[in-house]
Amino acid sequence: MIESADDRLFPPKVFIIQEPQIRDPQTSQLKPMMNFSAAGVWGEPVVCLPPGPMALAPYPAKEMLKEKLKDFSDRDYIICVGDPSLIFMAGMIACDLNRGRAKLLKRDRDSKSYILVEVNIFQRLGQTD
Repeated sequence: MIESADDRLFPPKVFIIQEPQIRDPQTSQLKPMMNFSAAGVWGEPVVCLPPGPMALAPYPAKEMLKEKLKDFSDRDYIICVGDPSLIFMAGMIACDLNRGRAKLLKRDRDSKSYILVEVNIFQRLGQTD
């Protein structure tokens, strides 16, 4: 969550891997399927990939994710929405850039807020950071 003066000047980022969209039956226009405004308390929302079948072209998707996540750090978060293979790629990239660590925000449907899940792929069972 945004807490310090540094966070206010350079807010943490909340990476939305792929914003799900749905076609409006009346206008035929695509519109966002989810509201990510509750994630704003954790940092500045950043959509990484456009909607659509990006996973069918993994190289361009990987390059786009690498560019968006290039400064990923312990201050940042990932919301795991979109195509599962793209979420997996983003997690791999984030952990590679951040010494095996990433923070995920899991949406709680009941409270319409987010629950923090911290991941360290190098941490062994029973070991603390």
